[in-house]
Amino acid sequence: MTGYHYFFISSPLHFLLSVNMAIRFGDTPSIAVISSRIESNARLLGEVIRREGRVFCDVITLESGPGQGHGSKARQRKQRMQVLRDCLKERPAARIFTGTDRHVEFQYAMHVARQHDAAVEGIYLDDGLHTYLGSRRMHSFQHKYGDALLKKLYYGWWWKNPVILGTSGWISTVYAVFPELAHPVYREMGKTVLPFEARYFDDPAFAGVSQALADVVGLDRDILARLDFVLLLTHEQHYADPWAHMEKMMQILGAHAPPERIAIKAHPRSRLLEELRTRYPRLVHLDNRVGFELLLPFLREDCVFLADISSSLLTVKWLQPKQRAFAVEVPHPTIEHYRGALQALFTRMGIEQVSYAELAAELEQTAGS
Repeated sequence: MTGYHYFFISSPLHFLLSVNMAIRFGDTPSIAVISSRIESNARLLGEVIRREGRVFCDVITLESGPGQGHGSKARQRKQRMQVLRDCLKERPAARIFTGTDRHVEFQYAMHVARQHDAAVEGIYLDDGLHTYLGSRRMHSFQHKYGDALLKKLYYGWWWKNPVILGTSGWISTVYAVFPELAHPVYREMGKTVLPFEARYFDDPAFAGVSQALADVVGLDRDILARLDFVLLLTHEQHYADPWAHMEKMMQILGAHAPPERIAIKAHPRSRLLEELRTRYPRLVHLDNRVGFELLLPFLREDCVFLADISSSLLTVKWLQPKQRAFAVEVPHPTIEHYRGALQALFTRMGIEQVSYAELAAELEQTAGS
């Protein structure tokens, strides 16, 4: 298949899986399209890609920001679409990969690319828990029909509404970390569901990306190698009280390790970064822009990972099946809607699900054995 592979990257997980796929299809030149709504994240990913310089032949950063004045968002979107239109004309696509087909930039790129070549493939890369649990709104009339019509009227008739991420009419193939556990709607809608291959993370090219990342963010490997616990935080909107959760976790983990051997990693979109550093100055604060999975090679095998509904637990068990991982149950209305499905999913993946009290007891038992 002639043409270029375009990878739309808007999160650390998208970056990780895009690198995997770009190495997998190494005979085809790959272009990274950074579409993160967070400017600092976009800058970091762009710098890492340019510094490594082999996996992707080019990187395009779609500028995004609050803008100023009436109609500024529309102007920004128009500018981004012009960038995509020019690039796809000069370097036609063969495949376009994305971790979210809800982003208008991806859908517009597919629309333009198909005008050049009707055979261009749209491919969805696992976005984490959405791929396995679906969406609360996926069966609502408003979501399936009302929102779809409004977006067609607003963006254009080329808009194809996804029921859940990866199900829009632009997508033909879905790559999932655990394809056998992917939501049944993908196959019901005629999507081909295929597995990622973890062996590409052992490729020298991937090591080059990890090294470039370490250089850019200044990772201290000695500090990482001393960690006993890594706490992965979901976005604060998923906690009834994020500080109550932090205090409880620090109480439990602090009984088994000094603060210098405990790391926390905030969600990529968290607004609590400065306050976390102020409240917990002695903890190791991992850069929230960095895909946690890229740090695994620098951590000990007996390092324990803890989260609640973080997608990183899935990829930890995929890349390091023997690594111990706990899912701590936290109360929140959104989580309660998925509780049953989430528990079944974590059980099948070998992720231990515990309450605060059960976690404390389990760590106490481990320490005494």
